[in-house]
Amino acid sequence: MLKRWLGKAKDAAPAARDTDADWRKLGRDEPYFGVLADPRFLRANLTAEALDDFYASGVTDIAYYLALMRARFGPFAPASALDFGCGVGRLTAALADVTGDALGVDIAEGMLVEARQRARPGLDFANVLPERAFDWIVSIIVFQHIDPARGHDLLRALLARLGPGGGVTLQITIFRDARFRDAPGGRLALGDGIERLDPRKGLAALAEGEMVMFDYDLSIVYALLIEGGVGEIAMLPTDHGGFRGALILARKPH
Repeated sequence: MLKRWLGKAKDAAPAARDTDADWRKLGRDEPYFGVLADPRFLRANLTAEALDDFYASGVTDIAYYLALMRARFGPFAPASALDFGCGVGRLTAALADVTGDALGVDIAEGMLVEARQRARPGLDFANVLPERAFDWIVSIIVFQHIDPARGHDLLRALLARLGPGGGVTLQITIFRDARFRDAPGGRLALGDGIERLDPRKGLAALAEGEMVMFDYDLSIVYALLIEGGVGEIAMLPTDHGGFRGALILARKPH
């Protein structure tokens, strides 16, 4: 399975793509590799040790994000958490350990099947957003795979579920290195090489199940956060193999 990326093109107007269908296929075929693209997490290679390492990485990541939130905003002890785009629950399980009440939401049923094997009191999974508030909303390596035309509305929906004093930890991509920007034609990057994307078909030229990357306008995301009621915002740079972004930390007033 190959990871593909669509760059910004002046001479192409890519058609809308059903990225939900891509992730449903990835969830059926490679639910763990779809979350962390390491060969160890392919179904054919997955061992008990690799699976333990997979979920242990979620514990490490949540401890890091929690430390960042506390360093930036002071005391922060969330009693509930929402993991949006939870996949197989790599971060959700760790969020449950921290908060005692964590819900993971994803549209890939194949991933939810795997995640629900680890469900327990205080750790649950769903395929739709619930109508309730959370103290901590987390979404990491998720929005980068969602077209901003949809992603903006999803971010609004998430922020509407952020309780008073609640925190947001959100990762987005906002630009890319030159090797992904300056290729001719449709700027489709495949690994370290560049292919031409048919401008007549746009994203429709890709087979179902590809991991497409999207850039967000940081000013729009910032405005949505303010609109959603957060009072403090901090950002750290991120780099996913030349796809540059921001880890956004935000806090809503009590």
